[in-house]
Amino acid sequence: MWETFVQHQSVEEIMNDKGLAKIGDAIVNLCYSLAKSKVLGNATGDKVKDSILARAIRATEVYRHISHRTDSGKAADAYEAIVAYLWMKERITVQEIVENLVQTLQIDSKTNRKREEVIAAQSFQHFLEQHITLLP
Repeated sequence: MWETFVQHQSVEEIMNDKGLAKIGDAIVNLCYSLAKSKVLGNATGDKVKDSILARAIRATEVYRHISHRTDSGKAADAYEAIVAYLWMKERITVQEIVENLVQTLQIDSKTNRKREEVIAAQSFQHFLEQHITLLP
């Protein structure tokens, strides 16, 4: 269905696709909000900070495909582009992303914001590490 948008031959092409990053931004925010809502037991509308996704991608082997002088915004865009690519290629579903995040998002209502950011980054890192083999 989305084949014309995901004709990329390499991870580098995917991570530099600004259109994919925009789509991935919406997917990542939706999935994190759903996962956090499920973990906490009440609906949240949280968005994921660039610094969280940047920390997550920098801790994976896929990061070697982008410049190590990349700022948090561009690193987060690369992460989001990967998520959009995998979703558009039907290699992952929103439900799978949410379920994966729920398993590793060990927070509660008393978790402070800084600790939540560290845990969220680890959750997104874990998700990406599990799906790297699905990339070209």
